[in-house]
Amino acid sequence: MKYSLFVVICLVIHAVINIDIFRKKPTVNLPALRAYRVFVLGTAIYFLSDMLWGVFEENKLAVALYVDTVVYFVTMGFGILAWARYTVRYLESKGWFAKAALIIGNCFFLAEIVLLIVNFFTPILFRVDMDTVAYETFRARNIMLYVQFLMYVLLTVYTIVHTIRTHSTFQRRYMTIAFYSIAMGTAIVFQIYYPYLPVYSIGAIVGSTLLNSFVISDIKEEYKSALAESRVQVEQGQSQLAEAKVIAYTDPMTGIANKHAYVEEEERIDKLIAQGEMPDFAVIVFDLNGLKHVNDTLGHDAGDAYIIDSVKTIEHFFGKDHLYRFGGDEFVLILEDDDFASRSKKLSDFERHIDNCLSSDKPIIASGMSRYRKGTDNTYHAVFYRADKIMYARKEALKEHHD
Repeated sequence: MKYSLFVVICLVIHAVINIDIFRKKPTVNLPALRAYRVFVLGTAIYFLSDMLWGVFEENKLAVALYVDTVVYFVTMGFGILAWARYTVRYLESKGWFAKAALIIGNCFFLAEIVLLIVNFFTPILFRVDMDTVAYETFRARNIMLYVQFLMYVLLTVYTIVHTIRTHSTFQRRYMTIAFYSIAMGTAIVFQIYYPYLPVYSIGAIVGSTLLNSFVISDIKEEYKSALAESRVQVEQGQSQLAEAKVIAYTDPMTGIANKHAYVEEEERIDKLIAQGEMPDFAVIVFDLNGLKHVNDTLGHDAGDAYIIDSVKTIEHFFGKDHLYRFGGDEFVLILEDDDFASRSKKLSDFERHIDNCLSSDKPIIASGMSRYRKGTDNTYHAVFYRADKIMYARKEALKEHHD
């Protein structure tokens, strides 16, 4: 029972020092923190398994002892894999050793799973006598532990070499990571010769405590400082952000909303249609006739002026709200509320004006309108598609009269 009580203490300490990791995922999207969380959770499961091992062995529960020993070996193997991943992520290693460490860690974990399956039929790692409930280890178990020992040695050497080469301000943290590998490697050696002592748990809790004290706590403080500074910057830059959003959603040439704003509006309407909450609306599609001819004959400056004059014409009849520049010479107007109610008259006045411009050098703008049909139109695009077809028919008609 002393075995289990000691591991319980380790589990409690582990839970206390990593309470933030257990309660929620890291709020910052850093690979090292994600890898550390996996490592911490895996270590907790190992402690739980080790604790139950002492209980089952003390109470001579043969089947439970066998099953728990399998879990014990799985979590031990996963521990070295999780530690290798965390070390590589934290050191931001991308060289051949980092890749080799991850490959070896994965291979070792898979090999241990295979050996445990084989062990069920032919004991090569351990056995539990179902009559006497005696726990017996075999050579393969020691070999697997020696391989883990070598993995920790390699990770220790690599971390120390990395620390010396980088001359980083994080040297204390790197050396703490190296010390964890040393502690676990030492614990494994003792575990080989003293299977009835929780030596592995001792090494794990000592290493975890040091990690939390010299690595994770520093990261948390840095994150808190960065978060506080970020909040100050956000408060100071709210007006700049608002201005930047206006710029990002405004077409610089015409001053109306651009395609980014149009896409967001389309998504908003689609969402409301899907929810059955979209009120009546209509879409008018505009396209400029003769822009290519202006560009080819008078130059692009004249073409830009043609576009600007066209937008002013549309604004004169419909206003600027919900008018979007969809393409180079394509514009879309979404009519809701009062604009929707007066849509027919406004479009009629607009098209009459365009017809009167056919014999002048004023912009010729084709248009087509369609309204939303509740229960029939499942997307915004269905309304747009009809308006677009009507616009192209109008465009061809204007060409014939203009020519």
